[in-house]
This record gives sequence, C-alpha cells and structure tokens, in this order.
Amino acid sequence: MGTSIELCIGNVSLSYSKNFMGEDYGYLFQEDDLFRRKSDSIDYDYYDEHPEEKEELIEAEELYVRSLSRIIPRLEILGFTLEAARAEYQAIVDEAVEMSSYSELEETGNEYLTFEEFCSLACRYPLDDLKSGYIEYDTPDRDRISQGRFAADSDTFKRIPRIGYNDSYWSETSFLSERVCILSAESMLQIFALNKANEEIEVSWNFGPIVHAGWVEREAFQPRAQQRQKVLIATEGASDARILRRSLDVLRPDIADFFNFVDVDERHHFWGTGNLVKFAEGLLRIEVLNKVLFVFDNDAEGIDAFRRLENLKLPRNMRTMLLPDLMEFKTFATRGPEGVNLSDINGRAAAIECYLDLSLDQYPAPQVTWSNFKKDINTWHGVLDFKESYSKHFYDQSENTLRNGSYDISKLTKLLDALIQNAGMVYPVI
Repeated sequence: MGTSIELCIGNVSLSYSKNFMGEDYGYLFQEDDLFRRKSDSIDYDYYDEHPEEKEELIEAEELYVRSLSRIIPRLEILGFTLEAARAEYQAIVDEAVEMSSYSELEETGNEYLTFEEFCSLACRYPLDDLKSGYIEYDTPDRDRISQGRFAADSDTFKRIPRIGYNDSYWSETSFLSERVCILSAESMLQIFALNKANEEIEVSWNFGPIVHAGWVEREAFQPRAQQRQKVLIATEGASDARILRRSLDVLRPDIADFFNFVDVDERHHFWGTGNLVKFAEGLLRIEVLNKVLFVFDNDAEGIDAFRRLENLKLPRNMRTMLLPDLMEFKTFATRGPEGVNLSDINGRAAAIECYLDLSLDQYPAPQVTWSNFKKDINTWHGVLDFKESYSKHFYDQSENTLRNGSYDISKLTKLLDALIQNAGMVYPVI
C-alpha cells in the first residue's frame, strides 16, 4: 500500500505524496519546531509486543509543527505573498478558460470566482472548526453529508476553476482540501491567513511514518532556510553587520536564519562605501549566483554609493538599499559652522547608530555634527556624536530588555521591516 506524507494546516491537506518525499517544506520550519506525536500509520500493538524495538518510535513519530502566524513571515521573505497567490489563481483561471474544461460553468452562464471571492470561500469558517471525521461509504446521501456546511454553497464551488479533479472526500476538511486547495501550499497558507481566527492553527509536516517505512532517509528532512534561499547582507562595516545580525536574532528570530552576513565576527574586508562598491563590482564580474543585498547608511556617503551601484544595473539576485527615511530624523539636532540647528538628517547623516535608542542619561541629547560636503550629490555629510556609545548601550542590553520595550526599538523595527522587504525582492538565479 505504501506510506504517504502530507503538509497540513489543521486537518486540511495542502500537499500529498506517497512513497517519496515530494516537495521539501523544511524551509517553513526551524529546529525548535520538531515534535513527536502518535500516528495512525504506526502499529503500536506490534511495539507493545516487541518493547526492545520501541526506540524506532522516536523517529516514526517525528514531525515539524509551527503556527500559521509564524509561517507567514517565512513565506513573505521568499516572495510567496498574497499578490503572488493572486497571480497563481489568475493563471489557473486563464488556463481553465483556454481549455474550456468546465462545461457546467459555461452552460449556467456563471463566471469563475474572482480572487477575492475565492479567498472569502476558503476563509468562510475557521479551519479548526471544520469536521474531519470519516463519513462511511454506505451512509445515505454520503456526498452531501461529507461536504457538511459547504453543501449549502454548491453553486459557488462550481465556479472554482479546475483543470480536472476527483471527488475523493469524506469530511468537511477533505472536501475543502479537494475543491479549494487548488493553488500551491504556499499560496493557500497566505489565503487561509486572511482569516484572523486561523492565526494560531498548526501547520504540520508529518514525515516520521515515511522515514519509518524506509522510503526516505531521515537526513532529508531538515528545518531552516536552504542555502539557495538565504540572502547575504553586505554592509559598509562590521558595526553595521553586528547590529543587524543581533537585531534579527532577537527581534525577528522566526526568519533570522534566512540572513547571512559578511565577517560579522572577524575583521571586515571592505570598510567604507567605496570598498563595498568595489566588492559589488567584483561579484558582478564573477557572476556570483548567491542572493546578495548591499545595505548602505542613510547618509550622504551612503546615498553616493547607492547611486553608483544603481548605475551598475544589478542582476535579479543582487539588490541595493539605503537605511529607511524616518520622521524622527526630520527635525534632528545638528551642529555646524552656523551653530546648533534642527535639520533633516535623512540622506545626510542617518547612520545605523541613529536607529538605536538614543536616550542615554550620561550623555547630552543626541546630535549630529556636519563633517564634509559631498560635491557629487550637493549634500553635507554628518556623523552622530558619541555613536560608539549608543552601539555599546545596544550590545549591553539583554534579549529580554530588547524585546519587552524598556529599550526603544521603534526605529530599529522600522529598519528591520525595510531590510526584510528588500530581502524579499532579491530573487534567485533561474
């Protein structure tokens, strides 16, 4: 008969394979998502009779489990967005129209569901509220009873585009899986996340039985981002890399494994914007296949280097970004030849230290000192006074302090949001 493996959300199957691994969904999970649970496919009576073999159950009962709300950020960073799901759905509609495969739809004069209607149907009921009990074949009116509450929407289900399907369902959950889960697992997860009631429902990848049956080696099922999915972050200096690395590890742990950094703990090979630009040029010459994101400070030096890299017309696996403009920087204390004033330091002096908590009792209010004029971009460049002290204060905080709000992470959070958004727009080489 063989052994199956499924990726499920609640009791709704999103992806199914038999006697082989199928899609590798390890990237949806991390090491802490590994659990053990009893499985219907395991003959526990046998192990009761052979207790000396019970160690095999450890591997047989393994699976990865993670809440949907913690899966979504991992999808987003790889480009599996709701808009991508929309495009996938439209492609199926277009194919269905071209194939004219749904004659009943054409005869009734109806139209295929819009993407919004499709999402509404998928999210009509919370997934953990659906029934999954098996309806026996000899049950009178089995097809309708198996559909449960969905039977009342039979006309709506006919408007779902399909290029062939079978009617193998026996419960509300299996009916939803058969008739609605027509997109990739990643897209369906995005759609189900539209219902807030689904936020904490479990997404599970039950691989233990197929390993136990000998179809796939245990080593094939590894959590964490795969190497080709990771983004290499290249910064102007080691301080930038260390701040970003720690910020991701503490404040965005659910996706931190998608990021690699150049020399976070060792010496930095390309101090300054000029050397970072040269590094980018070198990667272009050797046609590196890794995903790379070049990150520049939001100051005059960074703006100048950012523009130079933009002119290089980077390939799709490379992208450049500036630290984001913030409202907090529009009226910032600055000191120059004309004394102390309030100035907009966006694009002129907002180095990464400016995004840290700048409230230090032992120092005066934060201030930028103008240092040199950049003729190429007609802008003054400035430097935050005592910036190393702000960095040290950041490193001195415990993870709990950074997370619980006593340390001001408001600007740092906006920086991470921008970093993650840009990382999601770096695409692997096809």
